[in-house]
Amino acid sequence: MTTKIALDRFEQLLTAVPADGWERPTPCAKWAIADLAGHVIAVVRLGRELVLGAEFPQAGEETREADPVAAWREARQGLEDVLAKADPATEVAAPVGRVPLPTMLDTFFLTELVVHSWDLATALEVPPALDPELVRKVDDYVRPFGGEGTDGVFDPAVHSAAGADETTRLVNLLGRVA
Repeated sequence: MTTKIALDRFEQLLTAVPADGWERPTPCAKWAIADLAGHVIAVVRLGRELVLGAEFPQAGEETREADPVAAWREARQGLEDVLAKADPATEVAAPVGRVPLPTMLDTFFLTELVVHSWDLATALEVPPALDPELVRKVDDYVRPFGGEGTDGVFDPAVHSAAGADETTRLVNLLGRVA
């Protein structure tokens, strides 16, 4: 269920990108919206491959898609098709080794979708409107990393203002300025 909520939110944001908006910058310094979309599409495709038994790659393949929305929908459908048939007890590869499928979906995979939904919303200058339960799950997963950044995946944490909401605290922990 959490996977669907996260996929739905990213899709809502992705389909809101105007035709002339793909080159807008995102909070990810090296990426325009088209690059961010390509990354998340690659993550969704990877999720499908992991469910099918693939090993976790050392580096992902990311490309800009000619039609990001169509590529997203194809990748999402492919993932949802294999998840519908998957045994939840199956162990799959993840960045930390082999874990039960639900663990991979609620940690690594969810983190990618939630954080990059925030990035996309920020680039589009709209409220992120992230599900609070998903924000808490991602926070529970990344907090043990200590906010020190992770090998080019996340930047070191930035200070959260007193009274910052959960989403702001999470993205600050992951090196984004909210």
